[in-house]
Parts: sequence; structure tokens; C-alpha cells
Amino acid sequence: MIDKDYKVSIITVVYNGAKTIEQTIQSVIGQTYKNIEYIIIDGLSVDGTQKVVEKYIDSIDCFISEKDDGLYYAMNKGIQHATGEIIGIINSDDWYAKDTVERIVSFFVHNPVDLVHGRTLIIYQDGSDRMSPIQPLEMLWHEMVVSHPSVFVKKEVYEKYGLFNTDYKVAADYELMLKFYCKHVRFGFINDVLAYFRYGGYSHRNRSQMIEEHKNVCMNYVDLCPTKNEMLEKIKGRYKSQRFSMAIRERKILSELLHAYFHEMISELIIFGAGTWGNVCYEGLKNSTIRITLFVDNNPSKWNQEVYGIKVVSPEEISDIEGYVLIAIRDKGEEIQQQLESIGNKRLKYVSLGELADILENMEETNRGC
Repeated sequence: MIDKDYKVSIITVVYNGAKTIEQTIQSVIGQTYKNIEYIIIDGLSVDGTQKVVEKYIDSIDCFISEKDDGLYYAMNKGIQHATGEIIGIINSDDWYAKDTVERIVSFFVHNPVDLVHGRTLIIYQDGSDRMSPIQPLEMLWHEMVVSHPSVFVKKEVYEKYGLFNTDYKVAADYELMLKFYCKHVRFGFINDVLAYFRYGGYSHRNRSQMIEEHKNVCMNYVDLCPTKNEMLEKIKGRYKSQRFSMAIRERKILSELLHAYFHEMISELIIFGAGTWGNVCYEGLKNSTIRITLFVDNNPSKWNQEVYGIKVVSPEEISDIEGYVLIAIRDKGEEIQQQLESIGNKRLKYVSLGELADILENMEETNRGC
């Protein structure tokens, strides 16, 4: 089968997306690959979304605007209307690279796969961006490692294994990817940016629900995992980690935990780790009485750079200063503690996120007991 034989259905679901959907639409109708069926499912928006869509109605094959029961219900409706052999879903906050569909079709043509996904560039509200990481599919047992805006699936896979489970409000995409993985659907991967994702959508505004639903998805499938007991520990650890991250961001509890651990009030702090958890801790201490003076990282490419206007230095640069250190690297607490001990600086006091998470858990258990 040559490339032009594949008909690709692209589905956009939207509710009150007037500010962003035009970029989404333009990215679809401007694809270098032309055998595209474009379907837009609107949940009866009240912000003028329909007027934006109508500007491009000649390039849209199916436009439905009616009240529905949510995001995944709308996605299912779009899939049911799709007539293409391949289906992609791009929400109204996101957009494709110009040649995404052409590259996807070429991959399907030349590889024996049922689903193709790639990388996504995550765009934050301040204009900064981050590339979605490359992670092994085996991690699907305990977390979502497939970037859904970049996913394209053969229609026959949906017909064989089903659509999105609308019992989930924020994690049905994860549940579907895990189900496909358990059913031995053949995944293919393109190591390049296929989609652009605006951070701050529905799932991120409902993070607590997302954490609970992700755990429920994992527990519903864990019996199928060949290393069930090991996976149960990973699921438990990730759930604890996510709840801790949410407590730091939303409850602003990090300063209280630091004071509790060191048994004294802290005014300045060094954060070891200028990555994801370092960012979480920065957000958790923003507007608190604790000032972050330095970021420390083992990655030389980060040295002498700045994170939130704060300098990133090598571990050697804190070998002769006095201060408190928060180790903000997931699952590396003991390793970094050993590294700090090897520096030989007795004036450094340090604590890992894991230790603070244990303190929070004990505090919550005490409160529940009361």
C-alpha cells in the first residue's frame, strides 16, 4: 500500500476553545499529507467557538455542535463518525507539526504496527517549553508514558478492543493505552516532535482526581502484569509521590515539613536537583519565608545556568559553605546523601523528599486518628 492509499481521520474535541482552536484547525488543514478527513466535535460551546470553526467549514468534513457528557464521550463520538483507516485525536488546545500526518502514514506503511506515537513539546503559560521524555512502554503498567496528542491508531484496533472508558473523567486515555498494551497491540514510536501541547488543560486543573484515577487504572490491570508484586510496589510508590507533589504545590506544606524535620526555623535553602522535582519544590516555597539561594545539580550542562533566576552550581561548589539542603531528585535520596557525605562538609544539613513524604504521611495518619 502506498502512502496516498491511507485515509486519515483527525478528530478535535472542544468546549469553549475559541481562543486556541484556530491554531489547531490550521495545523490540521495545513498538513503536507492531504488524504485527511477532519472531524470536530463541539460540546455546545458558549464562547464563540462555532464562529471560529465556521471560518474553515469548507475544510472540515464533519462538524457536530451539541451538548455531550464530557471529553471522552466526545472523543468516542468522533471515532464513531470516522471513516479513515487511521485515527488521530488532537484537542483544541494543541496542534500538529506541519508534516506529522505524512510521517505517521509513512511509518504505518513501512512497519508492522497498529499504533504510532511520537514526542510532544509541552508549552507552559510563561512561554517556556519541555520535551516529553522517552520512556519504555513497560512503564505503562504504572504511569502514562505515551503522549496522547501524538497518538495515531488504526480504526480496526478501536473496533476490536473498544473506545475510551467514560467512567474515567481525566484518565481514560491512559486506561485505553494500557488496555491496548495488555492486548499486545503493536506500538511504533517516532523520536521527533509530532504535536505541541499547551500545559494547563482539564487534567491538570483536576490533578487530585487524575492521581486517583491513574491509581485505579493501574490496580484494574495489575493482575495481568507478569511481575505483579514488584509492580504493586511501584504503583504504591508513584501514588505516594504524586500525592506528595500535589501537597507541595497546592497546600504549600513544604516549609512546614522542613521546619519539622530540622526542628528549627529555616530562612534559606539549597535545592539539590534542578529538574522536575526541583521545579515542584520551587513552586511549593514560592511566597514562603524560605528563600532558595542555590540549585545544585550533577549535570554539567546545567552549571552556571539559572532556574527562576537562581544559579545552578556543581556539588563541589557547596563543599565549604554552611546551609540546609533539600534533595529534590525522585528515588535518589540515599544516593545523593552519600554523595554529600563524601564532600566532607559537616556544616551542611540535608534531607530528601522521601523523608519529608514520610513525615507528611505520619502527620496525616495522626490527623485521621484524631
